[in-house]
Amino acid sequence: MALDTTYGAIVIGLVVSAVLYGVTLLQTFFYFKQYGDDSKRIKFMVAFLWFLDTLHLLFCTITIYTYLVSGFGDFEALGKSIWSMNLQTDCNGLIGLIVECYFARRLWIMSRNVYLTVLIVILACIHFSLGVYFTVQGFIIVDTSRFPSLIWVTSTGLGSAAAADIIIAIAMCYYLMKSRTGFARTDSLITTLMGYSLTTGLITSIVAFISVMTFATMPTNYIWLGFFWIIGKCYVNSVMAALNSRDSLREQVNPQDGTLFQLTPFRQMGSNHQPQLEQEIVKDDKEGGYLDPGQALAVNVKTQTVTKTDFDYIISPSPSPEKY
Repeated sequence: MALDTTYGAIVIGLVVSAVLYGVTLLQTFFYFKQYGDDSKRIKFMVAFLWFLDTLHLLFCTITIYTYLVSGFGDFEALGKSIWSMNLQTDCNGLIGLIVECYFARRLWIMSRNVYLTVLIVILACIHFSLGVYFTVQGFIIVDTSRFPSLIWVTSTGLGSAAAADIIIAIAMCYYLMKSRTGFARTDSLITTLMGYSLTTGLITSIVAFISVMTFATMPTNYIWLGFFWIIGKCYVNSVMAALNSRDSLREQVNPQDGTLFQLTPFRQMGSNHQPQLEQEIVKDDKEGGYLDPGQALAVNVKTQTVTKTDFDYIISPSPSPEKY
């Protein structure tokens, strides 16, 4: 076996996974420190994702240690799959299932689109179930040289995950764009959320696509496995980034001076300091005309509030302001 493209590739994957796991630890610590008031359900999800991520890294480390340290010099053993190598697949599959269902629920809250939500959940379940099937086959086949017979399993499973991630990213951007109000502060927040959705969705889908393509074209080496080992870390960090960004997003909605509106076209005139409008013409975008400052001015105020659900802060129209 060519060690550079087999165990050398997964050693690099292990190093990258360890770095991303460090980011996971930092984000998890920040979450429990900053968001202690979240529901027990969301806190359990975060803790369980951290546990699965830790277990996956442990399995990967045991795999490398067994092949390259405990079995040093036993070249025949390098072609056999071991229990830790098989089980790490399920950790990644379960992480992907949880994270994709989390984002599917967020999309459901925003769109109430049953078909889209069900489609994402089905794709996530296909990804997880085929990962379990791959694990079972790994215990049955044992000889890694026969893994090319499982190309359809990996391609379908990771392809479903990539499709679900792309659908989530595009759908979130679509419904966020429909929520634009014309207010600069709210639209800026929506643009930021769209950027988050595209970034998190595309990263995981790109890594999954690379893993599929490398396995389909080079099934006899482990380059695909090196990419596969970091997919779970990308999933965990995407959901942690979504949870930990809520405070910064909320600050974009709140004006810096603590007030809802700041009326700048006023100045002080005369000894009695009566406020007067600046002598300028103000364009009324809705009516398509212009307002004369000397005329009576009617202001129609529309508010957008940020309400807290069990899983996230969702922008929704409301007739009156609410507390966060």
